Amino acid sequence: MALIYGMAGTLNFAMLADSLKGAATTPWLLVLFSTLVVGFGVKSAIVPLHTWLPDAHPEAPSPISALLSGIVIETGLYAMTRVLYLLFDPGVFKMPIALLSVLTMTLANVMALLQSDIKRLLAYSSIAQIGYMLVGLASGTAYGVMGTFLHIFNHSMMKGMAFLSAGSLVHEADTRDIGSMRGVGKMMPFTSLSLFIALLGLGGVPGTNGFISKYHLFAAAFGSDLAWLGVMGVLNSALSMAYYIRIMQVLLAPREDGLKVHEAPVLMVAVTFVMAAIIIILGVWPAPIINLATKASSALVEGLSMYIGAVLG
Repeated sequence: MALIYGMAGTLNFAMLADSLKGAATTPWLLVLFSTLVVGFGVKSAIVPLHTWLPDAHPEAPSPISALLSGIVIETGLYAMTRVLYLLFDPGVFKMPIALLSVLTMTLANVMALLQSDIKRLLAYSSIAQIGYMLVGLASGTAYGVMGTFLHIFNHSMMKGMAFLSAGSLVHEADTRDIGSMRGVGKMMPFTSLSLFIALLGLGGVPGTNGFISKYHLFAAAFGSDLAWLGVMGVLNSALSMAYYIRIMQVLLAPREDGLKVHEAPVLMVAVTFVMAAIIIILGVWPAPIINLATKASSALVEGLSMYIGAVLG
């Protein structure tokens, strides 16, 4: 913020866009870009600035974990998207963000494969989802930003429900270890069904809202001369299914030690069922949320001169 004020003499978004956007790429402008990416990158848990998130999730209550993944980290990503598109031409940040996207989604998916704590696994999954959202940001187009905004909303539903369902499993089974939850899914069928729908959505399975937003994100990459980024996104999305399926397999596996676990309370199950319904409805009828995301992205990327005129007169 100090650098911005020193360079432009203001912190007003419209004035900054009018004075900085399209300016020559000087060393000071690159320093400004780097500090913004680092600052918002910590908030968004972008690799290598992600290390706080996997440590915070296992210690936080499940409702707080749902908020951390579903709202907090995405707020930082929204802020970074808005600031970058207001202050810089896409050519400045396109390649750096694309590289951060690949690094974030790949490292997070590999780390998720190695986890035995279900909440820590879901935390790394959240980091990987941020990597997918960066694909749209890196595209430099309104269509790509629409995909990012769409996935922000869809991920908030999917990951929020995943943490709430996992929290119910942890509460009833009294363990976060995935191996120790063997067979618990059969004893908690409604909670497990909600979790499975969330995991399928996060993996981008057709029929869920996660498929819709991932399709637009990867299509934006292919349409903006970043085909390699789209390919990496598809491969990482397929890789993520390995640890989602592992959770499902363990929960449904037979158990012979006589453990008895009861279904979660009705209110807890009801909340996850409502979110599951949203995931499926927006997977087969995504038009309403796509329209909202399109309006937001068009206003940011294509309506900049109108925005500057409205603010500055």
